[in-house]
Amino acid sequence: IKSTTTTLLLHYGILAKQQPKKSIRPTTQNTTDTPSLTTKTNPSKMAEQVQAILEKMVPALKDLTTRHIFTPDEIRAIVTRRRKSEYLLQRRGGGNTSGGGSGKNGVTKSDYLKYIEEEILLERLRKLRKEKVLREMRRRREKQGRKESEDDDGSNDDGDTRKRAAAYKTSGPGDSHIVQHIHFLYQRLLKKFHYDLDICFNYIQFCKDFKSFGQLGRVYAEALQRHPREEGLWIEAAGFEFFGMLDAQDGDGRGRNGEEDDYDEQTRIVGSSIQNARVLMQRGLRINGSTSKELWIQYFALELHYVQKLRGRKEILELGLKANTAAGESGDEETDSDSTDGNDEESESRKNEGENTGMGNDGRKRRAKITNTMLLPSNVIYKNAIKAIPSNVSFRLGFIEICRLFPQTKCLENYILETIERDFGEDVEAWVARISYAQEEMKRKSRAGKTMSKMGSIGFLAKIDSNGTRESGESNTDDRPSKKARVEEKKDPDPALSLLHEALEAVPTAKMYLECTRFLRIRIRLLREYSPDGNNNTHQGDDDDDEDGQNDTSFLLYEDEDAESAARRHALLLERLYANAKDKSLSSPSLTLDQVDYLLDNGKPTEAEFLLSQTLSDSNTTKNHVHLWLKWAELSERMISAGMSPSLPPVVILRRAFKHTPIHEREAHLLFLTNLMKSLMLRSSSSEREAAEKENELKGLFQQLLLLSRGSMYAIDDPT
Repeated sequence: IKSTTTTLLLHYGILAKQQPKKSIRPTTQNTTDTPSLTTKTNPSKMAEQVQAILEKMVPALKDLTTRHIFTPDEIRAIVTRRRKSEYLLQRRGGGNTSGGGSGKNGVTKSDYLKYIEEEILLERLRKLRKEKVLREMRRRREKQGRKESEDDDGSNDDGDTRKRAAAYKTSGPGDSHIVQHIHFLYQRLLKKFHYDLDICFNYIQFCKDFKSFGQLGRVYAEALQRHPREEGLWIEAAGFEFFGMLDAQDGDGRGRNGEEDDYDEQTRIVGSSIQNARVLMQRGLRINGSTSKELWIQYFALELHYVQKLRGRKEILELGLKANTAAGESGDEETDSDSTDGNDEESESRKNEGENTGMGNDGRKRRAKITNTMLLPSNVIYKNAIKAIPSNVSFRLGFIEICRLFPQTKCLENYILETIERDFGEDVEAWVARISYAQEEMKRKSRAGKTMSKMGSIGFLAKIDSNGTRESGESNTDDRPSKKARVEEKKDPDPALSLLHEALEAVPTAKMYLECTRFLRIRIRLLREYSPDGNNNTHQGDDDDDEDGQNDTSFLLYEDEDAESAARRHALLLERLYANAKDKSLSSPSLTLDQVDYLLDNGKPTEAEFLLSQTLSDSNTTKNHVHLWLKWAELSERMISAGMSPSLPPVVILRRAFKHTPIHEREAHLLFLTNLMKSLMLRSSSSEREAAEKENELKGLFQQLLLLSRGSMYAIDDPT
């Protein structure tokens, strides 16, 4: 604390050379301490305004001196610094200072913010000083109490009189003075700069840090009134109303006697009102509903948060009810042992009671379930959101991501997927998302089945039913799939591949084929890199990388199939997709590059080069095939380095591409030109004639490069 106090004092300027003792009451500012004023400023009026502001600080500063928080010299330093800052804020000048820049001798945002930062440091110093004074006071009281206990002669009146004389006032107007002064500065700053958005957020954070919740509500209201189109303000205000803030009973985190109390006993939650949060979100949507996607998604998440809060309350209430029931049963144990006729009925009633309270027969706590009625507000919000913004599939996918952050929202997620399937039957992004979600669902079910198979047959998790048969784990008839679902699962072990075929039939485009081939290539890579139990074949020692089963590929395997067979099965399907795209004339440069990469990954450079040459041989334009030409030249160079013989050397390929590229396609023309020059410079000459030809060609290419560069984006403007 001593080092922190010294640092704050040095920053605030209190440890400067001490001044002679003067009166605490501030006096009129001398001309030597007054900042330079413009001709538009009335010095007498400015001095009166500054003096009036400083006069209001006198009672609080006297209280800080009386309670030994600050010394008189420190109070004089505080008043001097505040006077200088107030004179800076009272000056007038020309120039536009609304943007925070320094106008011509005018007040700026930085003047206010610097003043506020100094006051915040002063408030931190006051808290440290108060803690130090309270500690010293407790030591004196403990020492005085021990001395009185030794010298106690039986007269309590004198002891009470001494205690009252040594009493210390632990709170006063000085405790809240600095924070109130900072609020005053922020209000002046907001009015001066017309509620600038950055200043509003800065003020909001200050109110949260110093637990000024009453002022925080007013700041939100004024900021929203002036910035109704700022969706971040609506979201933050609604979040404060719903989640609330922890508020301590004392601003310094201590009780009335200055002693430390338990944290849970001295704090309370301020806010936490779902009604106020809903009102704010609805007002924001009424203004920005047709354009703001974030407001709809945040309102949807708000309702799901509230559902989880209701579920938590239900679990707590059911747990308390079960505890009371258990206590009542233990009190009536002797009476129950005498009655033998009603045992069956009583056990049945207890069983039903356990189900109602959310507890199993074995006493284990069951999680409270979320009903469809509880999810109804979220469902209504989603329906209104897609009415306001109907033709945006990524907007709807955002709701699915929100659902996945909360438990027991599978029915809501399925409904969103149904609306996407209904409204975006020909959208590539929608099909890709559905395929990805289907694969994730397969992975989740496989992981859950593995967990139950490992845990359900060992130790106390293995149970014996009433018929004497052994069953693993705790049965849950609600989560068990129906007979129809189990039959469909057997018929279709990989729903993601089924959706992939449906997508290609519904949207037979080059983009759809490209997305499907990329999906299959990712699967093939996972099957070849990882074993079925989820361990990395390339990094056998890294067990921590797969603790959560992220690399598990067993869900991709059919029955009695290993990873290598599954990889071959996916490779055959991938090659069939490439062939179908070619037969239907749906090939594109991106799809061709994807197929070339696949062939290179499988060690087939000759086939990859043949595919590139066949694709580019009949092409008269290079506008959409720039990357194909460059890929062909790169592959040819790699084959030469590996000792193989390509069909064409890279220089010939780049010359052909440069020849077929018109000059008005500037970007492609320059790209081929620079790559051709690079290839020529790296090429070795076998004879003098060949070296001379290469030099002449490089000179011509360099001249073309200079001519093209003069009008390019990198050219330097001629100052003349």
